Amino acid sequence: MLFLSSAAVVNAPITTPYFFQHVLPSLWERVSQLVAAPASNPEMLWIALPLIVTLFTMEFYFGRYRRESLGWNTSVGNSLVLVFVSLDLLRQIYGSASINAVAEVFSLNPSKTILAVAVGLSGLFILYYDFFHLLPKRFAFTISSYLGVNLLAYFSAAVIYADLRIDWYTLFAALLFFLFAAIFFAVVRRVEPKPRERYYVSRAERLVIRLLGPLEKAQGKRKARKRNIHMLTTRE
Repeated sequence: MLFLSSAAVVNAPITTPYFFQHVLPSLWERVSQLVAAPASNPEMLWIALPLIVTLFTMEFYFGRYRRESLGWNTSVGNSLVLVFVSLDLLRQIYGSASINAVAEVFSLNPSKTILAVAVGLSGLFILYYDFFHLLPKRFAFTISSYLGVNLLAYFSAAVIYADLRIDWYTLFAALLFFLFAAIFFAVVRRVEPKPRERYYVSRAERLVIRLLGPLEKAQGKRKARKRNIHMLTTRE
């Protein structure tokens, strides 16, 4: 069953020496395995690279343009990422198996199958509630954010592609990695410089006004003259 392999860790008394000699090294090893999963499994790059590039690009974008925020349409699109990643994970598990061997493959990979299906169902759940705006905006945009969606998809892909054990070490390693990523991007958003586009736009506007201002005044004078001439002719 899920997390059964780590039952000994949960039931064992966690003393300070045991924590530093066994728990902490095992946890660090699992974090390293999650991070290095694409390097040790090159076929995972096809799904991991788009997730990583999109995550960094959009987090830097929202860090630079702080007044902008996620929209309902983007939230719906993000939820579909989980659905497509789930399909790829199921392909990774069952892609080489025949129809008659599906039950056998499931018996060998029940935890990974449950994980892949859970990712897809979570994507459909978020899709439904975001599509019909059934959740509060702040909560909906949080669970549909690039950070949450892309890291969940990445962790799931790392577990299945790298054949990692689904236990408490993997769970806490993913939580630690998520916390580190959230802190990292929060710091980036604070130190990232604000956009200067408005400054350049203002200068361009002033330059255009200087160039076109006299022309507009001359054109206004010509129109005024025409109106005066028209009024004089009509009076005559």
